[in-house]
Amino acid sequence: MQSLTINYANSAPEKVISYWRLGEQLTAGRWYQIFRAAPRNISHNYGFGYVIKLVDPRCNEVAFEKAIDRLGREAIATEQIIHPNIIRTLDSELDGSPFFLVQPWMEGQSLDRYLATASEIALSRLLWAARQVMEGLRASHEHERAHLGLEPAHILLGKTGRVTLLGWSNSHRLGQPSWLPLDQLQVARHMAPECFQPNYLADPASDVYSLGTIIYQAISGRAPFSATTVEQIKQMQCQHVPADLMFVQPLCPPRLSQLVKEMMLKNPSQRPSLPEVLNRMIGLEMEHLTDTICIPL
Repeated sequence: MQSLTINYANSAPEKVISYWRLGEQLTAGRWYQIFRAAPRNISHNYGFGYVIKLVDPRCNEVAFEKAIDRLGREAIATEQIIHPNIIRTLDSELDGSPFFLVQPWMEGQSLDRYLATASEIALSRLLWAARQVMEGLRASHEHERAHLGLEPAHILLGKTGRVTLLGWSNSHRLGQPSWLPLDQLQVARHMAPECFQPNYLADPASDVYSLGTIIYQAISGRAPFSATTVEQIKQMQCQHVPADLMFVQPLCPPRLSQLVKEMMLKNPSQRPSLPEVLNRMIGLEMEHLTDTICIPL
């Protein structure tokens, strides 16, 4: 396998890794470098229709091991779970350097960006998007895997309305002791309270809670719990109850408000199961299919 040397200068030569030619760098975090990519044997005229995620070689030893572990969990989830609402992994290298995975480039806008830039969202579209997220999560749970990283940035809204679930690096097999990065503020805002506890075991009820917080944010215009530190968020998730959605946003249908309230119960055993939540969401979607209600953001 051909190795990759990353040159960060603007005049860097074309970068190639394995079977992939790298294009524009999309983002860089504490663990990964993410680029647009294309098969290296395909003409440049076809563009960069893929995304490659590389473990950042500048990570220290501890971070490097965590990055490989997270990359492996994402690869397992997105290779095993074949569903139209879940991103797929097309290629990966997890056994030796350079460590990477490749996924298709998806046109669209993340839910967090949509909520930050749009002036309103149609209730019917919100219910449709939420139902598609639930369909993807159901497929994941049927494969004995919890997402555990569900937040608005990991929900991609396609141009045709199709939703794709991203961000599977927190995923774990159900019942498995789970290592989760508890220092990410945005993820913590949508993390179930039990996920902060020592010896947490991956539970599908945690995904139900996270989706409840996302629907709450889309309806109310703000996350149910907001603070400047993860520790503050943790305390709120574990001890506080957010204001009822119908009081925060009177346009919220009462049945939807009640469903979100139940999804966000502190005790995971008291939350409705995902199949029950999905059935109730389908009923709400059908009820409001032709509504013209728009929720201001």
